[in-house]
Amino acid sequence: MITLSLVPVSLADRSNPKPPAEFKFDLKGIWTLSPLACIGCVTIGATNAAFRLIGPLYAEGIGLSITDVAIFMSVGIVGGAVLQYPLGYLSDRYDRRAVLMVTTAGAVAAGLFLSLGAGTSPLLNYLGIFLFGAFALPLYSLSAAHANDHAKPGEHVMVAAGLMFFFSLGASIGPYASSAFVQAFGPDALFTYTSVVHGALIAATIWRMRARGPVPADARGPSSWLLRTSPVFTRMARGSNGTNSENGSTSGDTSAKDPHP
Repeated sequence: MITLSLVPVSLADRSNPKPPAEFKFDLKGIWTLSPLACIGCVTIGATNAAFRLIGPLYAEGIGLSITDVAIFMSVGIVGGAVLQYPLGYLSDRYDRRAVLMVTTAGAVAAGLFLSLGAGTSPLLNYLGIFLFGAFALPLYSLSAAHANDHAKPGEHVMVAAGLMFFFSLGASIGPYASSAFVQAFGPDALFTYTSVVHGALIAATIWRMRARGPVPADARGPSSWLLRTSPVFTRMARGSNGTNSENGSTSGDTSAKDPHP
């Protein structure tokens, strides 16, 4: 397959592409630009990575079969795709921080339902993880969109790279922290952990809403649905949607890939 993939490349235009514009990787600058987006990406990395890596242990720990574990994880990822567009639509028209806070509250509620109310019922756990995915997985997109609202022309690739760094920082911590909770308190503690971490994001959102006013509606660009795998996708959005699309959402995955829509 790798060899065959070279065929269309070799037949296509073989001229040298224009080198991409250089940008400075400035974490302090990104933090100054949007502390909430940075906190949000660390938080989301810590919870979404815990869901993906420790979620199967939770499902197995409450007695689900191997098939049920696979369904459980898949339902959560599918849920993450359901609210991507509605939440992006709302965040384009209202204060993104308010949408971020309400969405995070939904993730907290879904996590508490899984840890306190779902028990060992497969159907209740499917419902809970669907709601968890629907609210928790789009949070990266909302955080990235909020940061891009404050970015100046030429800073959007830097923002995309920086937010991925903060996300990776949280994702490197989340599985270890959540597994420690599970080992100490049982499988239900996984979603107690995610609810506590998401609760901290709500507190950070309230703090930032008090510290700075919302971005004017005419300064919020439309959402652009992109993969969160490389800053190159930000450049692609500029070429396909115009420069204003940079101010929109930088999505994670809109399908079951990462899974971080």
